[in-house]
Amino acid sequence: MIDKEPEPGYPRSPDAAEEFLNTLTYHDAAPLPPLPPTSDHIEQGMVATSFKWTPDMRDRVRRKAAEHGVTPSILIRQYIEMGLLAEQPERMIPLADAVRALTSLPHSA
Repeated sequence: MIDKEPEPGYPRSPDAAEEFLNTLTYHDAAPLPPLPPTSDHIEQGMVATSFKWTPDMRDRVRRKAAEHGVTPSILIRQYIEMGLLAEQPERMIPLADAVRALTSLPHSA
């Protein structure tokens, strides 16, 4: 069951969705949008740093990274970046980032 109404302009029934899909046109010659960078591409240009942590923390980071479909290194960088940004409360963030962060929070009962 969907918690909220679809946004205006989106199909609201299976028939409307099928009708919408049938009106789409495809062009083989249309340029493809750029692909997001691969993990290997992201890792290029990075510097290696070591630090000590408990085996439990390492395992928790590995599990969380797997849940997000990223490497532990990427997840750690994201967490560090979020922590550093939190130290700059005057810094404005894009609304889309705020919405994405809020919608990723678990729903409360």
